Amino acid sequence: MANIMIVLDGLEDMCYKELGGKNPYDFGKGKIFLKVEAHSSTGRLATTPQGFEPDTQTCVLTLLGVQPRDIPGGRSYIEALALGIPVDAQDIVLRANFVKIDDKGRLELPTCACPPEVAAQLLEEVAAQENCEITQVGSYKSLLRIKGAAKYLDAMQTHLPHQHGGADFKEVLPSGNELAEYLAFRSLELLEKYRPYTVMNWAQSVKGDLPLFADLHHGLSGAMVSKTHSPMGVAVAMGMDCPDLPTCTGDTDTDLRAKVRCTLDLAAKRDFVMLHVGGPDEATHRKDAVEKAEFIRKLDAELLSPILAALRDGDRVMVTCDHMALCSTGGHTDQPVQYWLYEEGKSRSGADAGTLPGTGAVELLCRRDQEPVS
Repeated sequence: MANIMIVLDGLEDMCYKELGGKNPYDFGKGKIFLKVEAHSSTGRLATTPQGFEPDTQTCVLTLLGVQPRDIPGGRSYIEALALGIPVDAQDIVLRANFVKIDDKGRLELPTCACPPEVAAQLLEEVAAQENCEITQVGSYKSLLRIKGAAKYLDAMQTHLPHQHGGADFKEVLPSGNELAEYLAFRSLELLEKYRPYTVMNWAQSVKGDLPLFADLHHGLSGAMVSKTHSPMGVAVAMGMDCPDLPTCTGDTDTDLRAKVRCTLDLAAKRDFVMLHVGGPDEATHRKDAVEKAEFIRKLDAELLSPILAALRDGDRVMVTCDHMALCSTGGHTDQPVQYWLYEEGKSRSGADAGTLPGTGAVELLCRRDQEPVS
């Protein structure tokens, strides 16, 4: 029987005037989301462990059952895995985002791409530094590998750009050791040269291991469908299938039909499939509640509808998100997130489990030792 967890990145949000006082989900949902709501058991999942930032990697790992002690502190090495970027044990990897600074020295949101000619110059400047290799992985995202610098990991402190919109840029630059101070200096130096654009480093990490999905879940086989680098890298590290999706992106312009086909194919072969869709979160970072709501409407028709239509009796789908994300700020929050657990052929309506640990989500979806509530 199929077990599909649909993770709509950053789905939950606040209400906005431009949406008639509704939140993007309530504004955008159609008849298929309504069907899931009406026939599912529900509750909330605590996906951000204490002491962690509410980012996609942490929350996805929690949903996959990884305990806080095994969650890496930064996402960059995991993203490098997804992209096949070689990383040695002595290297450190960091995100290098293009950012824009206003005339008062504050970090602007939404995070945006530089003009192409500026982006090329910034990348060239960073790559020219000793022992540095930089790989652009999106319109505003890059990964920076610094050879032989793993020793600087523990004392380094950085900040998520999308959590600090409006902050004094100097206050959210890397700090804590010699390497961090150098990276901060270079960011300010590049800002003076290419104002209002520069590079901001964060999400530092080194090579490490994650527990295998099958080991965590008593031999269950798992697969990931995503075009967002963090979940893709998590799948590689945890021994889960993660097919290439050349027509897809991690944004609202993704090929939803290709994701559906891949998900249903894998669900026939594997015990568990996570389908991760990054578009709602990217619209959030652009502070565009209308775009987010319109994409949710598209998800209803082009993703959720064909998946439910293909289910057989006993197949299950859990619809949830990794973290709440606010178009008002462009950032994430750490509140528990809603889930709906739908089983084809049986009504589970009326069952509300309250707030559960996010690490139990796979078991909740896959176990068949209890009859659904009718």
